[in-house]
Amino acid sequence: MKFSISNPFTEDMAVDLGTVHTFIFARGRGMVVNEPSLVAVDRESGEIVAAGQEALEMLGRSPEDVEVAYPMRDGVIADSELAQRMLGKFLRKARGGRARFSRRIILSVPSGITSVEQFAIRELVNGIGVSRVYLVEEGLAAALGAGLPVDEMRASMVIDIGGGTTSIAVIANAGIVESETLRIGGLDMDTAITDYIKKRHRILIGERTAERLKMVLGSASDPLDDHKSVAKGQSVSKDGPEVTEVSAVEIHEAIDAIIRQIIEAVRQVLERLPPEVASDVDDGGVVLTGGIALLAGMDARISAETRLKVTVAESPRQSVGQGLIALYEKPLLLRHVTRNMGL
Repeated sequence: MKFSISNPFTEDMAVDLGTVHTFIFARGRGMVVNEPSLVAVDRESGEIVAAGQEALEMLGRSPEDVEVAYPMRDGVIADSELAQRMLGKFLRKARGGRARFSRRIILSVPSGITSVEQFAIRELVNGIGVSRVYLVEEGLAAALGAGLPVDEMRASMVIDIGGGTTSIAVIANAGIVESETLRIGGLDMDTAITDYIKKRHRILIGERTAERLKMVLGSASDPLDDHKSVAKGQSVSKDGPEVTEVSAVEIHEAIDAIIRQIIEAVRQVLERLPPEVASDVDDGGVVLTGGIALLAGMDARISAETRLKVTVAESPRQSVGQGLIALYEKPLLLRHVTRNMGL
């Protein structure tokens, strides 16, 4: 059977199943799912009572008999059963009640993923009725989605900073010349903010408050304007809630160590490049993708530290998914990039 957008019974999908967020694209329809990678589970029955945005609304406010969990961690499966059920719900939403199913799915994975982790992801997707699964490295998908010429001889560099992983990849001739994957990302910044405020202000804040402070006050470089925001939480030293003001300087101080780790990894990749490839990167610069690409000053900080031109992709959070769905229109490239993973 030929699979195409005109087939009324099947639909090709691309899935960016991230630690923090899941994007699903349908061939011919574009992005059809944009949901947090979260599930709310009844502790007694094990049933999923909410997924995605509904589960996020329950984070930090769920009843005692409901646990809100991330089925993915560091870009790989943390709980296979929950991940499978969550993805199943998202795919049903992606189909929008249409009388069709997905026989082919392209799914992104971190560079350097082990064969065991690859097998786990394949089993997860096969378990929801998908017969053909293509795994593509995040860095290459992000580069393609950001508009980089991945199938040319001239090398391109992309840094994809997501919720659970940071993928640094240099790509030429549809292959990854050099790469590095750090299992750190936006969630680690949230944790660092939570720890900082607990230590400095003696207040326990929730994950959603930490993320809000990161987006409102966070900066990769020293903030020029030390603006402030209110944080509400539970007092460490006394019973009951407490409110404090947190400054942009404090949030920068909290997350700076993580930013330094990312930049050091970028430097190490650059140092390992052959001279010709390094010259290409020096000429073409770096494209920044992923949710943390939107952190204030992230592009300028990397540029200052590496002396390379750094630009942010047009839709940085969706670059991986856009790159994956584009591969359906490039069957030879899809075959090549999956073969390069040993699949």
